[in-house]
Amino acid sequence: MAQDVLIEIGTEELPAGFVNRALEALPKLVVDALDAARLTHGDAIALGTPRRLAILVKDVAERTPDVEEEVLGPPRSAAFEADGKPKKAAEGFARKFGLQISDVRMVKTDKGEYAAVTRREKGRAAIVVLAEIAAALPPRIPFQKSMRWGDGDLAFGRPIHWIVALFGDAIIEGSFAGIPFGRTSRGHRFLSKGAVEIPSASRYVDTLREAHVVVDEAERRTRMVAALHAASQRAGGELIDDDFLVVENASLVEEPFVVLGSFEERFLELPEEVIVAVMRGHQRYFAVRDPKTKKLLPSYLCVANTAIDPARIAKGNDRVLRARLSDARFFVEEDRKKTLASRVPRLDGIVFQAKLGSVGDKVRRMGALAEALGAPQGRDAAMLAKADLVSLIVGEFPELQGIMGRWYGAHEGLDAGVVDAIRDHYLPKGAGDAIPSSVLSAAVAIADRADTLVGCFGVGIVPTGSQDPFALRRATLGILRIALEGPLEIDFGHTLEQAHAGYVEQIKSVAPYAELGPKLDEFIRARLRVLLGELHGGDLVEACLAAWDGRSLRDLDRRVRALAAFKKDVAFESLAIAFKRAWNIAKDAPSGSVDEARLEPGAEKDLWDSFARIRTAMEDHTSRGDYPAALALVAAELRAPIDRYFTDVFVMVDDLAVRENRLRMLRTIASTLNRIAHFHLLGG
Repeated sequence: MAQDVLIEIGTEELPAGFVNRALEALPKLVVDALDAARLTHGDAIALGTPRRLAILVKDVAERTPDVEEEVLGPPRSAAFEADGKPKKAAEGFARKFGLQISDVRMVKTDKGEYAAVTRREKGRAAIVVLAEIAAALPPRIPFQKSMRWGDGDLAFGRPIHWIVALFGDAIIEGSFAGIPFGRTSRGHRFLSKGAVEIPSASRYVDTLREAHVVVDEAERRTRMVAALHAASQRAGGELIDDDFLVVENASLVEEPFVVLGSFEERFLELPEEVIVAVMRGHQRYFAVRDPKTKKLLPSYLCVANTAIDPARIAKGNDRVLRARLSDARFFVEEDRKKTLASRVPRLDGIVFQAKLGSVGDKVRRMGALAEALGAPQGRDAAMLAKADLVSLIVGEFPELQGIMGRWYGAHEGLDAGVVDAIRDHYLPKGAGDAIPSSVLSAAVAIADRADTLVGCFGVGIVPTGSQDPFALRRATLGILRIALEGPLEIDFGHTLEQAHAGYVEQIKSVAPYAELGPKLDEFIRARLRVLLGELHGGDLVEACLAAWDGRSLRDLDRRVRALAAFKKDVAFESLAIAFKRAWNIAKDAPSGSVDEARLEPGAEKDLWDSFARIRTAMEDHTSRGDYPAALALVAAELRAPIDRYFTDVFVMVDDLAVRENRLRMLRTIASTLNRIAHFHLLGG
């Protein structure tokens, strides 16, 4: 009868990041081991808290199945002499499976005769197999850093204190690091009496819940978030959602309790982002805001691991937060004694990249490029965009870069567009983030990323696999999104050339653009395949990329959208097949114009006449980027003629002159269509 299996590893307190990573890895580690042992099972569920990592596997079979299989060994020539005497290869092959040489036989295969044996293996009791799996599991769990304890021979995220291993209600006999497997776990450090006996694997979650330990992380998060919302309402506000804090705090406690704390209203004079950064970064506290004004309230929410004496917890937390906020206020007050412009010279002392100069060099390049992109204030905004990097508050809270620059600039009375650009040139920071809304902000944002992209490629810093230290993939996707969705349309190829020109003026070691251009083009196209392919399909994007000149991203987007819409047309499938066939037949056709005198009356002449009739209009639509109109013309005028052509006309006739003329005609038609998209690259 199938039984649930539980393996729980009890430890000293694990950091939140350790817990999350281990729980992600556990199911695959255990499932792979069960599969390798041929032990059938149901779902594997990772459970855990800071003091324990556990895996619960449903419906594990009582035994592994018996095995009887034919195993091939060496070929006859390597296994036996001509007279049939076994060689060492045959003897070793038999010995490998615990068999005699007489058990080896010859079998015929497609590749010739090979030695073979029948391997038989009796199934084993699951509880024996599970003991081996449980003993081998701890060293395989990944941690950012492991600790050694005892005699120092073993390493784990933190020292292990107990191990529970159950098959149904039976203890799996075994041990790890001298710790025997059993059924004794531990309850909550403060709210439980200590040792907790787990009656069976299936009762694990409920038993620990009674001991104030919520081992199901999803349940722990749900309870915690509900308590946070309830506490924020008690404070007269609403919770500021923060996915990072939810994940972090859920991995710091075994049973979540929320403590409401407060700070003096005088600290609300600070920028809200600073207050939230202090609470979030140092203390992992949640912020609360007024539901009407949307402004911060002088309150915070702390997720605690115990409900014992919440007033005392709040008092201590208030004291710590007050000190942190006082430090932040000091930083802000000191920063405001200097203007942003006065900080710019210090950027020359910050290395951007060893071969690419300082951040000061970078902002000067950015300013020239932003201005060239059509932003008259581009130089002013770019020069100030990184000035807050040398402020005290950003030194303490790097996540406030741009935000504090804007705040300081606004208090100085700088131009509103310039101060917005200081903040917004960092956008978008992620896939779902907003993009800059003004031309000036968009120009500085593109200039920043294009400068980084071209510079890194120019000195050989190119992303490989998971290695992308300057986040060039993300930077490129940011440029693409701004250029596709934002207020500023750019010529991508020309923009990169201009960025390169900025380097040439400052740094002579950057590779020439003739060398970089093709590499950058392919890198950008790879990002476009990801960005647009998710929306429209890879083959459709590939077909449009092949026709695109690498300049206007919005032109590419118009192509893709037009082709995606055309794909829904009843004429699409037959036209796509026909044009793909036309290109594949005629792509290597000899150059030259079509000799109309050689065209055969009927289907062939009709196709050419139909094409000639719309060719000028189609090319005009294409040159203006009106791809829907061009495709509509093709569907209306060429669908029937090209279908009839391939039904009635044999292209590859013996008459060389006729054959080449037909190939030139097909190539001419297909090449004209290729200016919109390469239909022969479409799947299907």
